Amino acid sequence: MTVHAAEPTPPEHPVRRGRGERGAAVVAALVLLFAFTAGGVIWLSRDVNRVVTNRSAAQSIAFQSARAGAQQVAVGSLRGDASSEVVIDEPRALEAVGAAAERFFDSYGVTGSWSTTINGDTVTVTVTIEDPVGDQTASGSVQAQTGP
Repeated sequence: MTVHAAEPTPPEHPVRRGRGERGAAVVAALVLLFAFTAGGVIWLSRDVNRVVTNRSAAQSIAFQSARAGAQQVAVGSLRGDASSEVVIDEPRALEAVGAAAERFFDSYGVTGSWSTTINGDTVTVTVTIEDPVGDQTASGSVQAQTGP
């Protein structure tokens, strides 16, 4: 009796290398695209938030410093005629503006500069907050008035 060896049957589908890798490059590219997009959005929102915060801080510092300066009224102008104009004591007003601005810069944790203009009974302070994204400038004016 003769024994014949069975011939191997060919597989139904030919085996190909990397068959399970179909679309992996597309998926990897999409994951990277979304990761970089999300990183960009987070970076942009952080910078925009800092700009808005610094603008608000500059406005607040300018107004509050001008208010501190406008409170430095020459006492003699208040004791005179009630209809007379209020006179600001300029040296004291400049000192008060500087002290207030320094305090507020420290409390907000920012750095910057300010300038003061005194015109009659009005104190105007211009504040610039320095930031690598962009400097923010704001002005505040306060007019000294007598109370009722």
